[in-house]
Amino acid sequence: MDVKTRKKYLRKELNGIINSIPQDEVNRQSDIVTKQVLSHPKYVNAKSVSIYLSFDKEIQTEYLLQHIFKSGKTCFIPRFRSGSSEMEMIKLNSLEDYENLPVNNWNIKQPLDDEERVSVFDAGNLDLVLAPGLGFTSNGKRLGRGKGYYDGFLTKCFKELPNRPFILGLAFKQQIKQEIPTTESDVIIDQVLFADD
Repeated sequence: MDVKTRKKYLRKELNGIINSIPQDEVNRQSDIVTKQVLSHPKYVNAKSVSIYLSFDKEIQTEYLLQHIFKSGKTCFIPRFRSGSSEMEMIKLNSLEDYENLPVNNWNIKQPLDDEERVSVFDAGNLDLVLAPGLGFTSNGKRLGRGKGYYDGFLTKCFKELPNRPFILGLAFKQQIKQEIPTTESDVIIDQVLFADD
């Protein structure tokens, strides 16, 4: 079976597992992973952080978002343009800015396509990426949702930014696999945080 087909089956399996996690368990594991992020040296020392805005069945990031602003860090969030295979990472100015964001077709808050925003590449620096995923291995292999958004963005970061950002994957323990099939275009992330209990 080729890598593409193996990934397809693994995505189906993981989607089923993730969707069956009860909400109280989502909240419990999110709290544990949030504490791990807040005490992580790469987060503590970061001046600029890219963070995803979580779905219902992802490690919840709203508290982390609040903490980024309380700590005086610069915050970047994803923007997915309709009809594009690229993900931008653009500056979020404040919590009030976040509250006022419209919701896109995927029910995720993000600025409108035509709204001018400072991107990571305009800013010229990014210290830390908090990355979602469907599955991870403990040594940094990551399975996304199949669009290649994060792999494309991270590859561009490595080429265009003066310093390579540290990449932290945030996961439920149910998302940790022994092995994930990868190709050369799949970015290996630096560390995965999950509730190992």
